[in-house]
Amino acid sequence: MATYYKYAERDASNQVNWAEITSNMVNSLKEAEAIRESKRQAINDASAELGATLSEAPQGEHSGLNEFAMTYANNAQQMRLMQDQLLKSGQLKLKDYNIGRANLTEGTTQLFNLGKKYQAVYKEKMDRFNNGESGMQEQFQMAELEAFANFSNHEAYINPTNGQVSLGKLITETRDGKSITTMDKAPGSFITIQELNFSVSQKVDKYKLDGLDADVDRLATKYVKTFGTNFSIDDVRQLPEFKKMKQDMINVQMASGNQNIGSMLSDYVKIAPNGKAYGYTRDPNKQDENTILLVADPNQPGSGKLVPDFSSEIGKKQYKEAEGFIGREIEKQLSRTETRKEGRQKRDKTANEILKENQENVVDLWNSLYSSTDPKKRNSIVSSILESSYNKQSINPLTEIKFVQREEKDENGKKVMQDFMELTYLRPGGDRTGENAIPISGNYEDWASTGISVHGVESKQDREKGLNSESIFSGTGKSFAGTRAARGTEQPKSNAAKVRTQVKQFFGNSKKNLSFINANEDEVMTKLQGALSSLGFTFSTSFGVGADRVEVTSPDGKTFDFVVGSSTDNSDDLLKWLLPKITNEAADVFIESGLDISAGIKDESEETEEEEEQETGGNAR
Repeated sequence: MATYYKYAERDASNQVNWAEITSNMVNSLKEAEAIRESKRQAINDASAELGATLSEAPQGEHSGLNEFAMTYANNAQQMRLMQDQLLKSGQLKLKDYNIGRANLTEGTTQLFNLGKKYQAVYKEKMDRFNNGESGMQEQFQMAELEAFANFSNHEAYINPTNGQVSLGKLITETRDGKSITTMDKAPGSFITIQELNFSVSQKVDKYKLDGLDADVDRLATKYVKTFGTNFSIDDVRQLPEFKKMKQDMINVQMASGNQNIGSMLSDYVKIAPNGKAYGYTRDPNKQDENTILLVADPNQPGSGKLVPDFSSEIGKKQYKEAEGFIGREIEKQLSRTETRKEGRQKRDKTANEILKENQENVVDLWNSLYSSTDPKKRNSIVSSILESSYNKQSINPLTEIKFVQREEKDENGKKVMQDFMELTYLRPGGDRTGENAIPISGNYEDWASTGISVHGVESKQDREKGLNSESIFSGTGKSFAGTRAARGTEQPKSNAAKVRTQVKQFFGNSKKNLSFINANEDEVMTKLQGALSSLGFTFSTSFGVGADRVEVTSPDGKTFDFVVGSSTDNSDDLLKWLLPKITNEAADVFIESGLDISAGIKDESEETEEEEEQETGGNAR
């Protein structure tokens, strides 16, 4: 008995507790069933909620709206039932079911609320339009939305694969001999409710010129270039670096975004090269020279935001048109003033007075540089100094002004950064570069003294004229390093060489003008006299009526028969004969008078415009 007792005790300790296992299994199955039941209930609740939403489709007095809403509600109910059946039968995965149901529910809610949202933003959009704040793209998108609201020829569609709701235009097609009504699949004829919902809210501002205006204002406002002693042109376009500066300004504006570029074209240029007004489309097949293509924003995919696309060949041409617009806006803000003085025989200023006046102009430029903080404007001012009449007519003109900075020791032996100005001259020997460079101080009196090397004015009162003693430039932390400008280092051309160049250009450009080529001998003689008589040449038409010939007499008494007319033109021979006969004395008088005949003979309309411009002193900014 003892042995059996101990065996029974050992066996009991190793026995499996099936009652406990059974209890745990039952509890696990009940918990799993509870989870499944809760999911089924959640699905049923979502279905019921969607069904309630669909049963409350908006109704009103608009019969088209009522039919539209009821048709969609019926289709959505069918989609809901199909999703439920496929899920319960195991043919649709729960993940796909949840995605489809979420899209359908969200699309339904957005569709029914779209009208309310449109009314809420309509006044704001109209105010933006009336105040000139919105761009044409925003107005196009609102008009597109209104078109989708035409319930007689639009219908809401449900994508059966993912439940996404779209609004599309109805069209009639013939298939297999039968006429059917279906959704137009062309881009721009349909749109998802999500995209349409975003389109209502999207704001597209009209491009503003303020930033461009600020860039132009930073250019030097004065750049005078002289032609002899009696003719000058004040025009910043003559700056050696102006072309690059202008392109930089254009690039900045073009980098502000494709919506701004679209606004430049549609809100400012307005008319495309084909003579039609700019507009927008979402259909790539409808893009043309005056129609800007809108695409989904690649930086915000799926958001519904639309941006212009200029990547196609047509788009690249439109982009170039926008660049041209910015270039023209820059030009409109720049002035050009031509000053023509009487020749030597009528001049009432002495040579010293003219020299002093030219020096004063350079003093003004130098002193304005002291208070300038904009690097581009500094370079413009330095360029103006190099191109000034005073510098160009000096015995040894400056060809480069450059500001540098390097480490030096102060009076206490401490290392500090010091500004220097380096000057390079046309003829070697007087350069102030390298170790011979001129140190620059923040003190305004020192600045005025340094300017003597540039403008030659030694009088303390005169050289400090207009200089602001409270300049923000202090030398420390506000270095001029990097400011520079240079001009050609070739020896100055003689006046005779300059005149011969003008005469060549005169004949070359005149031959492009039909009013010169097809003119009769009397008209040609009159135009030649106006251009070349000051060089000592005379002209006559003494060959009789209809001879089509002009006799040209040079200062040395030699003659040349110029045959007028496009078929018998011998102007090249006349030019070869004429150039060597231009004397140095005649060239000096010609240059001093300020004449410029390089543009050639112009049409009467062009001449009238130039005369009016000269009378008004040029186009003021």
